Amino acid sequence: MKEVEGIEQVQVRRVWSNVGALNLSLWVHSLVELWGWSRPAAELSDRSASPWDDAGRRPSHADRRKALQREMLEEEFQRGWGEGPLLPKIRDLRDRVVKLVA
Repeated sequence: MKEVEGIEQVQVRRVWSNVGALNLSLWVHSLVELWGWSRPAAELSDRSASPWDDAGRRPSHADRRKALQREMLEEEFQRGWGEGPLLPKIRDLRDRVVKLVA
């Protein structure tokens, strides 16, 4: 029988594993919130794919998490490319991949 904790529905079989998984989930949640604390709302949430959504709504935790994922992916692509600027064709491809993933 599995015990299920509430945050992200982490499922592990031992009690102390649940405690560790919950602790890790809370730390990651807190670090994402801390990362997005001083960033402007327009940078954190991209609602262009859903025009029915209120653009003035404050960013959710999922918006902050996706913005962090986007930033990390863009940095990784830039690091893999090297020192020079990205070509426009490569930049467009990178933007489409980042939009799909994050």
